[in-house]
Amino acid sequence: MRKVFNNTDCVHTFAQRTQDNGRTSNNNIFFEGDKIYSYGYHYELGRFLDDKTILINDKGYSPTTGKHIGLLIGATRQYKRYYTTETDIHLVHNKIMYLKGKLARARKPQIYISQIYSLWNSFNEYINERKRNELRKYKEYKELLLFVDSLQEETSIEDLRNWAKEEEKKKREKQKKQLTKSLAKFREYKKDYFRIGGKDYLRLSKCAQFVETSQGVKIDIEEAKRYLKLLKSGAIMRGAKIGNYTTISFDKLLRIGCHNISKEEINYINQLI
Repeated sequence: MRKVFNNTDCVHTFAQRTQDNGRTSNNNIFFEGDKIYSYGYHYELGRFLDDKTILINDKGYSPTTGKHIGLLIGATRQYKRYYTTETDIHLVHNKIMYLKGKLARARKPQIYISQIYSLWNSFNEYINERKRNELRKYKEYKELLLFVDSLQEETSIEDLRNWAKEEEKKKREKQKKQLTKSLAKFREYKKDYFRIGGKDYLRLSKCAQFVETSQGVKIDIEEAKRYLKLLKSGAIMRGAKIGNYTTISFDKLLRIGCHNISKEEINYINQLI
């Protein structure tokens, strides 16, 4: 009896259930009993729940694991198939909450409503068929039940848009608080790197020999002075060099490489040096 196969044959042999184990020559795929794995025991690619039913782990970690998932889907058409992304309460909750955010901003809401109902119905089908009623006790399930039911209300889309505005407001307030704390630590040399929002920040190094950015870049103080003098002169900055970095533009923000620096931040460091 063969025990070593190529990828396709290994998956199909597992699906036929004619032997207890097998593997590929490099162990990229292997199976033992009712379970098949991709690149090791840490990623269970699928498992038979009974003689007629298989659960396929379609989360995927890499393009190659994605190919293994595709092979298993293709080799198991004769079985009832469930998928992890449609049966794991946490994954279903995360996906529907993501779609909720998209729905709240959508010009064509029906697209997202259809996706939400499809995933919700698949999840409940799994609960009913596999008698997994304990999943209905999860707080995530109760939250989703209220949300999906609310979509039947005539005002649901408008309510969602108001919800999205409130969530965005909360997000901005939270980000502002995080920025204030991180910037204070950065300026006090308690933190060397942070990225919140789309802007970067500057400080003078402890030794006063460098200008340091919140992305961890250091620029020699003399090089920084030369560049700041060029900025103040009103010269066209596009293409101007500072260290190993090239200026992209200077309008509302000074864009250098992957850095976006405000005029307020430029004035701040200019006063220090």
